[in-house]
Amino acid sequence: MIIKFSPVRLSIIFLLVFIFPFVQKQWLNLYLFNINNFTIYKFLYYLSGLSIPLLVIINSLSKFTFYKFNYPKQIKIDYINGKLLLLITSIILILLSALILSYILLNFKIFLELFISNNNHQVSFYNDKQILFTVIISILLIFKKTKTVIKKTLLANYFIISIFIWYAQINNVLVTNINPIYNFKFNNLNYINIIFLLAIEILFYLWSYISCGSYLSDWSVPIPHKEEITPIFSILFFYFLIIIYYSILL
Repeated sequence: MIIKFSPVRLSIIFLLVFIFPFVQKQWLNLYLFNINNFTIYKFLYYLSGLSIPLLVIINSLSKFTFYKFNYPKQIKIDYINGKLLLLITSIILILLSALILSYILLNFKIFLELFISNNNHQVSFYNDKQILFTVIISILLIFKKTKTVIKKTLLANYFIISIFIWYAQINNVLVTNINPIYNFKFNNLNYINIIFLLAIEILFYLWSYISCGSYLSDWSVPIPHKEEITPIFSILFFYFLIIIYYSILL
């Protein structure tokens, strides 16, 4: 299965990635020039922060969510099964579930840091609760319908975080207490947001492949050919462009 980008789609993406940040900066300069008055440039600058997140969501839903895997009959297929399949399945499912939980918690932490002035408010779960939620997410990922719901929920989570980041940038708010291990400034959270989503997209694709059709019920998964590896590079390429956009914008 190869994910194809049409010339029109690629042109729009390149336009937004390489030109749009400079347009946003000009709108910002005009907005700052009349900061005490409402102008069309102020509105355009506020609105422009939603453009890239919406592009990411639309592209993810259309290209990186509903996967289909079809092997031509003439291709010789080798299979993964037994203990090796159990190991691969467990690793991918647990990593994906844990990453999803961490990404959702990141949203809550940003919200508390931005809108709750009391620093004592922290999103924390005991280890047993983290394990419980990871298990619940893992179970939901097994079923096709709930797997799609989780993917859409994650994209909504990404969009909300993007709004929080844009709000903080406009109001010159720094968030430095997101994670006790790290000391992120809010400019860096654009990258953290995208890298989280990128990692989830790759693991989601791998899990979609493993759980496709009757693979798991038959406990036999075909060893992926070139056509099944190519979409990972498409995912990496798209999100690399988004990272470039934020590099130009900052």
